[in-house]
Amino acid sequence: MIRSPRSNAIKAFVNLKADEFMWGMPESPEFSAVQRLMNEFQTHEREEERWLSGYKKTAGSSNDPLVRFLLDLIIADEERHRDLIKRMIASLKDDLAWTQDRGAARIKRKTKPEGKTLLAAVERFLAMERNGVEEYEKLMQSASGFQRELFSLLCKAMVHDSLKHIGILEFLRRHLRGSERAARRRRSGRGKR
Repeated sequence: MIRSPRSNAIKAFVNLKADEFMWGMPESPEFSAVQRLMNEFQTHEREEERWLSGYKKTAGSSNDPLVRFLLDLIIADEERHRDLIKRMIASLKDDLAWTQDRGAARIKRKTKPEGKTLLAAVERFLAMERNGVEEYEKLMQSASGFQRELFSLLCKAMVHDSLKHIGILEFLRRHLRGSERAARRRRSGRGKR
């Protein structure tokens, strides 16, 4: 009987599960979820590489400086995306390898004396970014009609970046506030003993 590549793959998968069971290491739901997410990121990473290569090839072959300039903006973003995805995959691999105990990681995160200073800086950055969005929106309206709408497009891109920065800063603010509350609870717990 001739086996198809698909039936061979299924047989290999079944044998893998059996091997894991024999060794007393059944796949946990958490492990499966992390593995699936990591696989999705790895698939997306390969797609990002293809897109990045296409952008670079097109930008490199264009004689139009405007085309190169705009594609270079996209290339810079795509390179950041690729690097971020690689970092996320590495973090998921650490989770799979159990190199970091989650409980111990939380205990190690202590609010340092500069925590309040960092929180104040984040608040200033948030105000600055929100003000920047308003200013870019005004510039976008003023710039319409100039340079074949290029200036308006660039202002719109900067508004988008500022909104992204606001999201990151709001996350950071929640994180810093949570760390500060945890530090207060630890200090108050020590004082009661």
